[in-house]
Formats: sequence, structure tokens, C-alpha cells
Amino acid sequence: MVVIKGPPRPSNYPSPLESMQEEKKEMNGSTPAALNVKRSIDRQRKEQRAVTSILSGVGLGLLLIIVGCATLSAFGGYVLWKQIQQQSVTVAQMEQSFNKDLADLQARDAELASGLDSAGAQLAKQLSSLEQIKSQVNRHDKDVSTLRQRLSMLEGDSSERRR
Repeated sequence: MVVIKGPPRPSNYPSPLESMQEEKKEMNGSTPAALNVKRSIDRQRKEQRAVTSILSGVGLGLLLIIVGCATLSAFGGYVLWKQIQQQSVTVAQMEQSFNKDLADLQARDAELASGLDSAGAQLAKQLSSLEQIKSQVNRHDKDVSTLRQRLSMLEGDSSERRR
């Protein structure tokens, strides 16, 4: 050990070696103050362990809650993803059904339009036939009325001759 000389020390000043030895003696537990300190340290150590275990439990609990929430969120996302896929399949099926129904309706519309056109043509034919028949009926009516007039004239002539 190297000793460095410094200013003179007071007469009641203990040397560093002596003070260390005295501290060791006090810590040996031979004095009541040392026992109190040792008990206090042991008590604080136990309290610190208890607080550490409580905080560890709380931290573990929070971690489990966070992991549980994350798990539930992941499961919810998976369920939503499946539902969206099912809806897209359902929408695709609905569009196919709609397109099929639309094609059927368009074919039916074309069929009805052609039927309507043919019915219109038949109606036009029947109207022209009806007009012809009306004109023939009118001619026959004129012929009948002319014949009646002649007949009545002939009857009138014959009755005058008979008299």
C-alpha cells in the first residue's frame, strides 16, 4: 500500500483501516443497532420481492389481456374476411342469376314483339277484308234497293194494267 502524506490529522480522527474494522464489527450483529439495520434490510428485501412479484403479476396480467384482445381481433378479422368472401360469391351468383333472367326476359320480349307484329299484320288484313266486305254489303244494299224500286215500279205498272 502506498501512503501519501498530507496535512496533519486531528488527534481524535480514526484511521481508515480502523473505521472499516469498526463497521465490520457493527455489521457482525453483535450490537443491537446492527441487528436493527440487518432486520430492516431483510424486511426491505422481502418487501421489494413482494412488490416485484405483485408488479410481475400485474404486468403478466396486462400482457395476457393484450394478447387476448389481439387474438380476438385476429379471429374477428378472419370471420369478417370469410363473410366478405361469401358475400362476393353471393353477389356474383346474384349477378349471374340477374343476367340469366334479363336474357330470358329479352328473349320473351323479342318473341312477344314478333307475335305483336304478326298480330298487327293479321289485324290489318282483317281490317282490309272488313272494308271490302262493307263495300260489298253497301253495293248489295244498293242493288237490293234498286231491285225493290224496280219491283215496286213493275208492281205498280202491272196493277195499273189490270185495272
